Amino acid sequence: MLRSIFLLSFCCCIIRFTTLAQVPASPKSTVGTTNAGSGLLPLPQRMVLSGQQFALGKNWKIVADGPLAKGQAVATLREGLQEANLSLNVVGSKATAGKSAAIQLIIKDGAVEIGASIDTNRATLTRQAYRLNLKSNQITITANAQQGLFYGVQTFLQLLKTNAKLPEGEITDWPNVEVRMIYWDDAHHLEKLSALKRIIKQAATYKINAFSIKLEGHFQYKSAPAIVEPYALTAREYQELTDYAKAHFIDLVPFLDAPAHVSFILKHPEYRKLRLIDDINYQFSVTNPGTFKLLDAMYSELINASKGSKYILLSNDEAYYTGKAPSKKPMADSLGGNGRLLAWFIKKLADRLHEQGRTVFFWGEFPLRREDITALPSHLVNGVYSKSIAADYKKHGIRQTVYTATQGAEPIFPNYYPLHTKTAVMADGSDRSSGRVAGMFREIGTAFSDNLSSFMGVIIAGWADAGLHPETFWLGYASGTAAGWNNQNLTPADASARFMTSFYGPRQQDMDSVYRVLSEQAEFHTESWDWIPSPWRAPIKGNSDSLFLHPEKDQTLPLLPVPASGTLAISKTYPVNAKRIATAQSMLPRNAYALQLLRNNKSISKKQLYNLEVLESVAAICGQNLRMLITLNQVSDLLREASAAMTDPKLAIRKLDAAMEMVSKLKAQRDSTFAFVESIWFKEWQPLVEKANGRTFLHQVDDIKDHQPVRTIDLRYLIYRELHYPLDQWWNDVQKVRNAFAKQHQLPAVMKRLDWKSSTGKPI
Repeated sequence: MLRSIFLLSFCCCIIRFTTLAQVPASPKSTVGTTNAGSGLLPLPQRMVLSGQQFALGKNWKIVADGPLAKGQAVATLREGLQEANLSLNVVGSKATAGKSAAIQLIIKDGAVEIGASIDTNRATLTRQAYRLNLKSNQITITANAQQGLFYGVQTFLQLLKTNAKLPEGEITDWPNVEVRMIYWDDAHHLEKLSALKRIIKQAATYKINAFSIKLEGHFQYKSAPAIVEPYALTAREYQELTDYAKAHFIDLVPFLDAPAHVSFILKHPEYRKLRLIDDINYQFSVTNPGTFKLLDAMYSELINASKGSKYILLSNDEAYYTGKAPSKKPMADSLGGNGRLLAWFIKKLADRLHEQGRTVFFWGEFPLRREDITALPSHLVNGVYSKSIAADYKKHGIRQTVYTATQGAEPIFPNYYPLHTKTAVMADGSDRSSGRVAGMFREIGTAFSDNLSSFMGVIIAGWADAGLHPETFWLGYASGTAAGWNNQNLTPADASARFMTSFYGPRQQDMDSVYRVLSEQAEFHTESWDWIPSPWRAPIKGNSDSLFLHPEKDQTLPLLPVPASGTLAISKTYPVNAKRIATAQSMLPRNAYALQLLRNNKSISKKQLYNLEVLESVAAICGQNLRMLITLNQVSDLLREASAAMTDPKLAIRKLDAAMEMVSKLKAQRDSTFAFVESIWFKEWQPLVEKANGRTFLHQVDDIKDHQPVRTIDLRYLIYRELHYPLDQWWNDVQKVRNAFAKQHQLPAVMKRLDWKSSTGKPI
């Protein structure tokens, strides 16, 4: 199973806010000053930086011959220099530059020799290699090919952006594996084209060279018009994005699920006949000719709209039920089992994709077995590493990537710094107790150390279908792919510290503490509400083990007490969980601290303003949850005080009115927070609407997978549990009791309405 799911349990714990210390770059590196090279990510393979420093000046020149001067490396270099207020002229030769100090760019085949690597395809690694020589009057970036030159420029710019002066020295660098891919989940939202370009450009700064994007209905398929959502990329826009990525040495990797995770297709009446099981929209029938026909057409459209890309991702993720339908069992048995039937389907589709010139990534997981591997085509690349069968894939000629994740099922914010100190064991058996970055490093390092596979890359995933903003994934994306570039002598703590410096700049103020606060409070956000069988949603129809019909699970809180009519007596004690309230109270000051840090960093940030705004919205979501828990406890206290004051009717009424006013303010705060989040997320997202552009979104949930964004059409899934908490009924009941008591004591009645389920408000 690809998705790692935390086994959640509530506990109250001490919050940790220590800042990560800067760790020396590598025993192979000699760094003369504390800051020299501290913002480099990935960590170069060989780096010798002296204590001597120098500054660039406006008298410097860029030396690049005719073809190089027009390339992406020079364009990126000039743009980075301009951000540092250095607009340098480009000249064609060192002689033309005269006596001016210069940044010289050189491409010469065989000029940079690479050292040891995990990937045995050394020709591809050599094209990505570079050497950066830094002297007080001459900077030289040498590479064997354009891609390596581009990466040399990125390293130089990282040095320039994070150091007031440049260190003298030399860096020789190459990647450990060819492919460093990130998975970007746009299944339930879609960034605007300009935002996707910004994201790709940002990925390139960390030498990420593959960008797999999951669009589902956010691509305008001509072969499947029913599934196209109100806002979707056209084929022309997709090709434009592909070309933009290619210019930055990133391969845009089309992604399409098959045969499972396809409720976005099978929920539509037009495709119901392709279901494996008639009343479940989760998985295709792999034996239905119509399935292959539809997928072949959809994949072909993605390929035709991404000309120039090398790869494609056939996501056969979690195809649990392959061969399990009674009508499919005879074919599965004749082939040799359910895994062999899945292998048959993968081969049929993968061969077709390979014919169209693509290297096909797939997931070598259940129900595939060791004995099914030989039924797969050897041109495939397995995206999922498993030590138990790694050697079998290698023997069959199938190359391998290490797949790991910056986020699994956790909503709101990735679990970079777990709230709990006890071991957090995932459904796939992995240990995330030390956080996502350490977990990724461990998985990549262990796989490379096993040396059982023919490795060609790493894939770093994050699932926005859990409801969080993918802008929160960058720490994992940058550090995970850095471990793929060079995992020697780089610790998770060092990678995280380097990220904070390189991403937010050398002037960043304690961003690591922000990540700690958000990680812990996002986890508490999930754990602080109780799970119940959902009275609001359709039942779930199965899991990886079997098919069944069970109620879905949703979250709620204990109901607030309602005073007894006439006596105002309270029949039950609130809160039910005192530790929960105490934890919320202890966390609220740290939430305010994180918000203040974010505002401070926004005032000094030049390039990561949107990211900081997204983090600010996450802090607001977490803070509102804390305030709600605390407020409900305060409301309960006022109700008890009203009951105790019944001999003083006016005081009792004032207490009841104060309780109701507190709930009214709580709604205003929730609405304001929600509007604030909307105002930020939709800066880069297309609207989430039912109808637009002549298309209608069919709102129907997945029968097997519970994806939070599918609970509502718009962003209200973020406050779904709050909207269903029955405060409106409590309000009406309390107001009825209050007015009866007021009438009994000749006090005025009130008639106020709490429209709790509406969610309008001005941003905070």
